[in-house]
Amino acid sequence: MTVSAGKKPVILVVHGVQLGEAVDLQQDNYIEELVQSRLAGHTFEFDVDLYRYEDLNDVAQQKLIQLSKLIIQSPLSSILTTSALDIVGDVVISLSKNSTANAIRSKLKEKILSYFEQGHPLYLVAHSLGTVYSFDVINELMQEPEYFKRDDPLSWPVQGMLTIGSPLGLDLFKQTGRSQAMLMGLGEYNFKWLNYFDVNDPVVSGNIFGVALASTQIAERFKQDIPDFGWYIQDYPVVTGQTWLLAHTAYWQNPMVGDGLVSMMV
Repeated sequence: MTVSAGKKPVILVVHGVQLGEAVDLQQDNYIEELVQSRLAGHTFEFDVDLYRYEDLNDVAQQKLIQLSKLIIQSPLSSILTTSALDIVGDVVISLSKNSTANAIRSKLKEKILSYFEQGHPLYLVAHSLGTVYSFDVINELMQEPEYFKRDDPLSWPVQGMLTIGSPLGLDLFKQTGRSQAMLMGLGEYNFKWLNYFDVNDPVVSGNIFGVALASTQIAERFKQDIPDFGWYIQDYPVVTGQTWLLAHTAYWQNPMVGDGLVSMMV
């Protein structure tokens, strides 16, 4: 299997922490609109897909949510608690090696490889906890000898990754074994990872009070200055004009994010 230059590129969006149902997610539409706006009328054909995994999270959290409703009698408190459990539950699941996290990674890997089997160049756009699953799957694929051959980008199931609002720079994720990117080996080409963050994004800084981030963390954590590393990792601070959690959801309309994605594909 190899990527075909004649096939239409595909942007695969991997969402992050969510409330509500998987069918309600619209991040693929946001990315398509953003890319089209940055192309400014230039003809470039591409498709956008969304990897939805919120249904897997919801099933895993159902027992805990039902228990909280029995304990908390106030309807308003019950609603707020359910929402909080939904968010916190997503984070806990992503940190673990349990069956739900493994299922999320496995299905993402299947979707990536299905596009690879069809020969489509694929670009990942991952948000929030979606960046954790995307990083895990790419690292896993790099351990398999048939994929990501350093001097043969046509053997790469993913041509590049763009992350927004990623918590991967936090110590919380370093402690779960996500402190290194897989070595690709000696060669000419580098796998490109562009990371966009707002300094006011509490998910990036890990500060629930919204204190601005003092420095970037993704590139300095994962870069290795050795010949066989094989990754190009770059952080890009963006100004979304929002604060606290609003900053965490404002990337979808940011021009810099759109420009970065277009630069990878075109």
